[in-house]
Amino acid sequence: FTGRVCPAPCEGACVAGLIDQPVTIKNMEYAIIDRAFREGWIVPRPPTFRSGKSIAVVGSGPAGLACADQLNKFGHTVTVYERDDRIGGLLMYGIPNMKLDKRTVQRRVDLMAAEGIKFLTNANVGIDPNFSVQSLKARNDAVVLSVGATKPRDLPVPGRQFKGIHFAMEFLSKNTKTLLDDGNGKLRRWDGSYVTAQGKNVVVIGGGDTGCDAIGTSMRHGCKSLVNLELLPLPPNERGVGNEWPQWPRILLVDY
Repeated sequence: FTGRVCPAPCEGACVAGLIDQPVTIKNMEYAIIDRAFREGWIVPRPPTFRSGKSIAVVGSGPAGLACADQLNKFGHTVTVYERDDRIGGLLMYGIPNMKLDKRTVQRRVDLMAAEGIKFLTNANVGIDPNFSVQSLKARNDAVVLSVGATKPRDLPVPGRQFKGIHFAMEFLSKNTKTLLDDGNGKLRRWDGSYVTAQGKNVVVIGGGDTGCDAIGTSMRHGCKSLVNLELLPLPPNERGVGNEWPQWPRILLVDY
């Protein structure tokens, strides 16, 4: 997933940024890895030996996939358990398509599978009796828990019980799943299977990455209006006092 969802802190620390714009390291990495796949330079590299150890990784998001990849490189036999119907976790369903194309996610998952990692979907560990924690511990030498990225933080405030209030992950994941299930890149006419912002006055609470994803998705749905509420003050357009190089520039960004 090189160059896709990383915030590129290296660019904020680039020495060229002292006198001009920093080197576009993220775009360079993006171009390099895309050409590498296109030219066939990226090929499966399974380990040359197996340790005899088996590891269960619960969760196939960024943490789970990174963990599985490293464990496999060390020669362990790795099985990744995912509760959803597709591998990728937050990468597949949490991050919208316009920010991370799901073909890119699947391309890397396919590569990992070719290197010997086994993936199991619809495996809700701890809920489905077929995938109890006890059974995983009995069948493996170790179990790694890489979960929780989609668990929301609720706000116990007056009016929370009203209709039309949704967690961002519910909004984003259902939207992406509907797009992938339909296969044509377009949302079907609203049928209750996803949360729609079309023609609605939308308020997004939170201005981080997830908030920006909710804003972008709402705009693409064709919302009537949109207001973003953020706890912190509006950041400046340029580095402020106390935010000198090589710190990450805390400036106003409204794109990806």
